[in-house]
Amino acid sequence: MSPMTAQDFERRYRHDPDPWQYRRSRYERQKYAATLAACGRGPFRNALELGASIGVFSVQLAPRCQTLTTIDFAPTAVALARSELAPYPHASAIQGRIPDDLPPGPFDLVVASEVLYYLRPDALDGTLGALERSLAPGGRLVCVHWRRTGPDRPLSADQVHAAVCALPWLRQLLSEPSSEYLLDVFERR
Repeated sequence: MSPMTAQDFERRYRHDPDPWQYRRSRYERQKYAATLAACGRGPFRNALELGASIGVFSVQLAPRCQTLTTIDFAPTAVALARSELAPYPHASAIQGRIPDDLPPGPFDLVVASEVLYYLRPDALDGTLGALERSLAPGGRLVCVHWRRTGPDRPLSADQVHAAVCALPWLRQLLSEPSSEYLLDVFERR
């Protein structure tokens, strides 16, 4: 298997609207609770969620935000996320590719959950560069990625988190690795 393309993601969502069992998985529930706790209570003036998929975590984050923008490039996932976020008029789901279509910010919270390891190294570098420009001083970047490697992901969780940890414009606030995922919180200097 090779790294997943936008078409691969879209096919998965068309075949099963919850292909990674976001609503049913014990792993996902525990990871969402830990991620939400790592984000902090808020309120966040302007938050961005990268690779938001069908919006299961988004609806948990939305009450802590004054404005929440989510992005994913699978049209079916974005349509489902829009439906999930309908009760939150301050939240929107946009379709786009990371890093090319990232909104400009400034953001005081960015959540990247199980998305950055799907990027090729040059796209990861571009995404981190875009986040440097769009994360407000004192803003938080929350990264969480599943530890298991796979042929559908060009990078591992360790590689992604090492790249983020090495950025001089970020200060690490928290590292809460579990046996299943890496969870790190950073603050913009």
